Formats: sequence, C-alpha cells, structure tokens
Amino acid sequence: MDFLIGVVGLIAGIGLALAGLRYFYLLLPIWGFIAGFIVGGALVTAVFGDGFLATTLGIVLGLVFGVLFAAISYFYWYFTVILAAATAGGVLGGSLFGAIGVSSNWLLFIIGLAFGILFALGALMLNLPVYLVVVNTALAGSAIAIGGFLMVINKFDREDIGTGDLWRRIDDYWYLWIIWIVVAVIGMMAQLTAREAARLPEERWAPAAPKA
Repeated sequence: MDFLIGVVGLIAGIGLALAGLRYFYLLLPIWGFIAGFIVGGALVTAVFGDGFLATTLGIVLGLVFGVLFAAISYFYWYFTVILAAATAGGVLGGSLFGAIGVSSNWLLFIIGLAFGILFALGALMLNLPVYLVVVNTALAGSAIAIGGFLMVINKFDREDIGTGDLWRRIDDYWYLWIIWIVVAVIGMMAQLTAREAARLPEERWAPAAPKA
C-alpha cells in the first residue's frame, strides 16, 4: 500500500508542479479530490492520533472530503486557486515548525491550518490568479513528489502523512530542501511558459472552460 501511494504521490506531485496551467481545467476536480482526501485523512490523524489512512474512518472521511472538494472545484474554478494557496501555506507552516522541533501532530495540524487560512485569504484578496496557481501548485507539487519518492524507497510511511513528519525527514537530509526548491522553480518556469494556454474566466465563482 505504501509503495502504491508513493508512486501515485510522486506522479501527482510532478504533474501538479509542472502541468499547472496547461492542464488547469482538466486538473481542477483532480486537485480538489487529492487536497480533500489529504485534509480528511489528516484531520482523523490529528484528532485521534491514528496513522494516515490507518483506519476505516480516515479513509471514509478522506473520500468524503475528496468528493466534496472535487465537486466544488468543478463548479467554482477559483476555489481551486484558494485551495492551492491554502495547501502551499499548510506545507510551509508544517515545514517551518516541524524543522524547528515541533513534534505534536495536533499542534502541527493547527499551525498548518492557520498558515493555510492566511494563504487562502491572500488568494482572495490578490487579483493575480494565474501567478497564484503557478507558485502554489509548484510548491505543493514539489513537496508531494518528494513525499511520494520517500515512500517508494521506504523512507516515509503513509501513517505519517499529515503529521509533519515529512518535513522532519527532509530536514534530516539537507539536499532534499534543495530538491524541493529546484523542482518548484522548474515547475514555475514550465507553467509560466504555458500561461497563454489558460485564459481564466473574469467571473471567479463560476465553472471554467478550456480556451477555444
């Protein structure tokens, strides 16, 4: 199971970091489902202390959140922009406090949630949706890809997803920080070269359609 989730995470993370705007419309519900699944599973981990997807409740709640977020992302494209910003904020918050020694799963969840809310509010206030999508998906995608790779080589367990342990593992190997930054920058550059492929709707709270 860990190996399979790792492969999926590696592929999804790279796709999220690199594909970005070019496949923006196709990826809307996919991004929503993945983010919702992680949120649902991480919530159970934080509240009950169980490993990520270690219980039926974690899997069921992850699926419920995943389907809900996917549906909202499909009908309201800007929700995905906010979700991407919140995901990047949560990743940043968890990484910073995990790296300085915070080990409580519940506290890391709260910190990540707080950062996610701040980043989401920033996405609501700023009228730069293209660049928000590019930066946030590149950062989050790079982190997801690293987590997937570590699972594939058996250096990270699915029970630790959503606990902040990923960043403690990355902090143990300085070169993983460099890989995270490099992959994110490559992702941003790749997406910016294709930004003309996505003409985002003027109306934020409406379905998005591919550029004709």
